[in-house]
Amino acid sequence: MNIFKKRINIKYFPDILKKEDAQEMVKKIPHNFPDYFKSIPRNMFNPVSKTFNRYGFTIKSCPGFINLHKRSLLITSPFDVQIKFDEKGILDERVGRFSNYKITEVHPNEQLLTYVKNSEYKFIIKLGLPFYIDSNVSLLMSTSCYDFNDFDVLSGILNSGYKKDVSFFIPIKKNQNELYFKKGQPLFLFTPLCENKIKLNFKKNKNIISPSLTFSNFKENILEKLT
Repeated sequence: MNIFKKRINIKYFPDILKKEDAQEMVKKIPHNFPDYFKSIPRNMFNPVSKTFNRYGFTIKSCPGFINLHKRSLLITSPFDVQIKFDEKGILDERVGRFSNYKITEVHPNEQLLTYVKNSEYKFIIKLGLPFYIDSNVSLLMSTSCYDFNDFDVLSGILNSGYKKDVSFFIPIKKNQNELYFKKGQPLFLFTPLCENKIKLNFKKNKNIISPSLTFSNFKENILEKLT
């Protein structure tokens, strides 16, 4: 066994997800491309001449686009989610077939938005997903921008010592009264911060209790600075 091999373990909550549900939730290439990707030709189409331009290429030939999906995991919603808001917070939340299961809370504005010179958002919500990350490589969390969702996910980096359940953050606009995900809705990308081959594993979570991210263990979750 090579202890230096890079791996990502998805430790799903078996009371919420089956293994096949977890595998559908986390998608790698070629299943992490946007739905429209298959319909894009390699060469640009000229609607006037009704021919393909031999020297004009589409995004299918863009290294940045291809590399992003080649190196990233797409995290999708494992169930239908409907959240309703007023100006102060969450009014109602429905998560899949579960009657009392909640995944959302309002992120206090005093933690961030109070200090942002921006009048577009009323608050940020924190959403939890039913799995732990256990990885020996750091992961960049970023919005799945090429899916052109009607919401944004705030970016962040989880270092290789982070072994907790996964949460993500969405800013809610002042005129927004509802957020809805269908099962399979693209949410965000996890991009490993290395170029090694990585093994992806799916395991049941065995009730691992991780400490809260308080000042006492905050340093454990911080990366070294660039040199």
